[in-house]
Amino acid sequence: MLRHDARTALTRAREEVDRPGVDPESVEYQHWLLVKGAAQASVGDTEDGARIMREVKNWAEERDEKALLALSHRRLSALFRRVGDPALMLEHAVAAVELLDPDADPSVRADHLIGLADALGASGSYEDSIRRYQEGARLAEACHDRYLQLAVLNNLAYTQYEAGLAAEAVATVEQMQRDYAAEGQALRTHEGDTIARAYSLVGRFEEAAAVLEPFIAQADIGEDCDGIVLALLTLTDVKRRSGDFDGAQSTLDRACRLAEHYALSGRSIEALREQAELYAARGDFKLAFETFRDFHRADEEMRAMERDGRARTLNAIFEATEARRSSDYFRELSVRDPLTGLHNRRHLDSRLIELLAEVETGTTQLTVGLLDLDHFKRINDTRSHAVGDEVLRQVAGLLQAATGELPGGIAARMGGEEFLVLLPGMDRAEGTERLERLRRDIAAHPWADVTDGISVTVSVGVASAPTDATARAELLSVADENLYRAKRAGRDQVVG
Repeated sequence: MLRHDARTALTRAREEVDRPGVDPESVEYQHWLLVKGAAQASVGDTEDGARIMREVKNWAEERDEKALLALSHRRLSALFRRVGDPALMLEHAVAAVELLDPDADPSVRADHLIGLADALGASGSYEDSIRRYQEGARLAEACHDRYLQLAVLNNLAYTQYEAGLAAEAVATVEQMQRDYAAEGQALRTHEGDTIARAYSLVGRFEEAAAVLEPFIAQADIGEDCDGIVLALLTLTDVKRRSGDFDGAQSTLDRACRLAEHYALSGRSIEALREQAELYAARGDFKLAFETFRDFHRADEEMRAMERDGRARTLNAIFEATEARRSSDYFRELSVRDPLTGLHNRRHLDSRLIELLAEVETGTTQLTVGLLDLDHFKRINDTRSHAVGDEVLRQVAGLLQAATGELPGGIAARMGGEEFLVLLPGMDRAEGTERLERLRRDIAAHPWADVTDGISVTVSVGVASAPTDATARAELLSVADENLYRAKRAGRDQVVG
């Protein structure tokens, strides 16, 4: 990790790289070049920063400079964290640790272990991630590297929070607060957010709010605009869960205004989810459902854009020949949901248009089923997001098996816990029967080992072409309305 903020590191690296008389073939020069590339990527110049890091890695490989090569992998792992590719993040983090000499500086080894822990957590391997954080922390303590000792605590606490380890997360954030106070250092906004999330997980809402208040009291105009919006969204959740619905709405409104002002589209999407949760808490379930739907669609569009950006970054990192060999991978990446492996909305929309064009010729029929998991939030809240992700993967497997039996059948993840199934060649009666069978299969699946006793069911809205509509938007609107009717009628049913 960079021991200074990215802009300071970038300024220093440029000075060292441009210093008169410096030898471009020296390890020192290449080291500063690597710092420059990593800092550029951190401040938003991702593609050029990625290219520089790749060049340094190649230089180190050719000259068998293992320490620099290990550091290159460490920096590339951090890059892939930012662009959202946990698989490549983990691949480079493992290489960074394996390449270290046995007598490597303990601070360097601690830093690389922390990078590996970050990658394991991003991949959902929480137990292994926590173990690596603890190893890195012990090494940092042994060599009295106070910077690393403090740096590891926030990441460890957040991973414990993600894993649903409430007591452990609280213990870690309280240790973090004591350590920062002992060093006379002020907590930053993102660290305050982690503390508040841990407290909220165990119902300590007043303490969570008290941690966040100093950060949101800052002026709306400042350098850490994203941090303030994040703190506002977390405070919205805290106030809602403590029953202060008016306070939650006021806080959320401010978060929305700031997110729009600073063009923080990702935070605006998170705000949609918070708004839906708030509507549900107030008992306005129709508005909650409609807002959740808007959230899922916006989230999927954002993820598609992120995958496109990731593909461009990968092209900047890999040599041209590697990029050509990977072109099929890049194309597939843009139409697949990374969690479940199902097709995403982008692919489904294009395929649905093709199928409806065939329907309009009078040569075939089509039934679609819009599925939404019932009470899915309860699984995330009481069992952890890791369990929720596993439920989504297993539901996706059941959908894939059901549609795989039908020529041209497709199952896609629309976003969150919402899926769409296309059943070409089936009229409404036949399609509804097939979807009813699928609903029963999901309900009868052995969920106990996955969810520790929480049942998993789905509500399904059905629409058929040409009976209901032949235009994509109208057909999906019918399915959406029938899904709402299924939810309103008690869930765990198919409505056509």
